[in-house]
Amino acid sequence: MNDVVVSKFGSAAFSTSDMIMKTAQIILSDPRRRYVIVSAPGIRPDVPEDMKMTDMLFIMNARYLNRENFDEMMIQIRDRYIEIARGLGVAFDVEAEIMQMKKNLFFGKGNDYVVSRGEYIMSKMFAEFLGWKFIDAADFVFFAKDGTLDREKTFAAASDILSKTDHAVIPGFYGTIGMSSIKLFPRGGGDITAAITARAVNAVLCEKWSETTKIFSADPGIVKDPAVIRNITYEELKQLTYMGISVIHEDVIFLMQNIGIPWAIRNINDINDTGTSVTSDLPEESKRSVAACIAGKRNYRIIHIEKFGLNRLTGIGMKVFGIFTERNIPCEHYMSGIYRFSIVVKNPLFDLKRPEILAALNDAIKPENITVEKNLSLITVVGKGMGTTKGIFARIFNSIAEAGIKVRMIEQGSDDLNIIIGVYDEDYEEAVRALYSAMIIAEGD
Repeated sequence: MNDVVVSKFGSAAFSTSDMIMKTAQIILSDPRRRYVIVSAPGIRPDVPEDMKMTDMLFIMNARYLNRENFDEMMIQIRDRYIEIARGLGVAFDVEAEIMQMKKNLFFGKGNDYVVSRGEYIMSKMFAEFLGWKFIDAADFVFFAKDGTLDREKTFAAASDILSKTDHAVIPGFYGTIGMSSIKLFPRGGGDITAAITARAVNAVLCEKWSETTKIFSADPGIVKDPAVIRNITYEELKQLTYMGISVIHEDVIFLMQNIGIPWAIRNINDINDTGTSVTSDLPEESKRSVAACIAGKRNYRIIHIEKFGLNRLTGIGMKVFGIFTERNIPCEHYMSGIYRFSIVVKNPLFDLKRPEILAALNDAIKPENITVEKNLSLITVVGKGMGTTKGIFARIFNSIAEAGIKVRMIEQGSDDLNIIIGVYDEDYEEAVRALYSAMIIAEGD
């Protein structure tokens, strides 16, 4: 299966029959595109207060479970698919699919089954429109008892099933758990289905088509006309995902990096734009500064624990982390000095459990003082090899100092991919702009 491309399309691509025909043209324009991962229909741009099909199915199932009237929502779902089928000119039996879903609803198939029908029905219809084979993801995507992906079983089944067909339409977002129950991935899980498929067919590329054009080097809402990141590595993307830039599902980044298949982030409304390429290594022709992107989040807390002789005590970190772990509050960063141990958290539970946590810390460590700083923002400067580049800290601190911003913390990742600084929330946007001006150079848009 040489030069195979797996293409995953988001919900916008299936919102209307016109968009579906456009999607088909994209697929058929390149004979390498032989495996397509389908989403449920998205919001129609010309329909006021329209909903995604996935949300409609969630609501319908909730009404059924609450013993409310769900027939009206089911009729809307049916009519939506009938409208698409007529627009495509396919003789697809929507009524039969809806009746089967309703029967299985009564038989207690559950929420995941019902919601998965959004992708399932759309994929069957699209396969008929293309004249390709429909393969149900439930036949090769398997979850273990603990709800995690059973990789070994999934990869074996995917390779076996997909090797028997040259072209296939596959629904994303779900698989099988147990004997025959349907289980959903988290939202955005269709990316995982695409990654599994790409691995099984030894694809040279996996495309993600949506309304997201590309990855920008800073938030366009903060920085005017930020440079486009044309090339980014999986390692760099991991750092951006942590800061909330989610263009590919997080699980996919680890999976695809291990097998070395590149991704292309493409815009279905601008097919001439090459978008952003995600690879294991940057191509030689890539032209950008050491920093690839500036990203961040607001509303963190820093808990400072001060104790004389702290540096000579053993087990302090274990005690502190244990107190937060017992209360299911992640410690995202920590800093240690001679007399001070500081923890950075971002979790609403901290504010709710603050008295309990502080009491536990006082009891376990008996510090001289504990203080809590609120309204902290973390900003990460991401770039491959940045941590070992001479003068990088000078550029960061000079840009922040010239903007008159106080730095509350700084941390360099052990992987030499990022440097994180902490500033007060009120300085967040100005700090992003200052760092962008000092660190980012466009890639030759």
